[in-house]
Amino acid sequence: MTNATEYCITIRFKEQDCELARKFADSQPNAEKNQQVYRNTLAVLAVNTFVQELRYETDLDAGESWHPVLRMFHNVADLVLPGIGKIECCPVQLGETAISLPEVRENRIAYVAVGFAEPFDKVKLLGFIPAVEILDETEEISLTNLKPVEELLDYLDRIELAIPLLQGEIEELLSDLAADDPVQARVREKLQHKSIAEMAAILNGVFHSSEKSDWGYEGGKALAGSSSSRGGLGNRDSYFSSHKSSPGEKVSDIEEEVKAELNLIAEELLEKLAEIWGDGDDL
Repeated sequence: MTNATEYCITIRFKEQDCELARKFADSQPNAEKNQQVYRNTLAVLAVNTFVQELRYETDLDAGESWHPVLRMFHNVADLVLPGIGKIECCPVQLGETAISLPEVRENRIAYVAVGFAEPFDKVKLLGFIPAVEILDETEEISLTNLKPVEELLDYLDRIELAIPLLQGEIEELLSDLAADDPVQARVREKLQHKSIAEMAAILNGVFHSSEKSDWGYEGGKALAGSSSSRGGLGNRDSYFSSHKSSPGEKVSDIEEEVKAELNLIAEELLEKLAEIWGDGDDL
């Protein structure tokens, strides 16, 4: 496996970047939190610079890391890409071998490792990992599992391309699902609990990790996974084991029907996405 960190990108800070980070840090209750917020702020600013160079719009003010109360009580370093989702910017000391994942993971589409070394006048973007590759219980990611940060553009492009198609397809699908049918109601629930960007990332992962003949099965499993508040695919089987049937219904029958419906939906969506994504195998 190629080590993504061999192809890192250096981002140099402007004086106003460091001043803003110090301002955020100085309002923290203790020295440990001060350093955490200082590095988190610089990490977000570094990824913001890189993403804007990739021509993507960002909104610093919309991030939890820019909210004075949220950054005081949570370890957050999120960068908002309007209409797409959030990138979590994970500081790591150069020489360490893994990044620690924050407890807040809603709406994250990717995690970028940001390498720090004294003095903090510059950082290295070491690589990234799509959020859908991270399971709920994961607390840290080895740097050897990162993808080269240059591939982030392709990843964001694919999600951006998929969102309009999925938006229309999902809206039409939801309008056709009967609310009084127990199977269709559960399919509706699973689809409504995921953002369009999350579904785009999930299906992109299936597209690149599965044979075309397995798109339905693997895509259905992925869409069935619980929409985790911590990001990632979560426990893909938990949905089926956590729902009870109404009187007179067989749980196994409903489970199988829901699985079958999601398999068909995933296969159809992936076939349409393949037309706009092409046959590239970058990610």
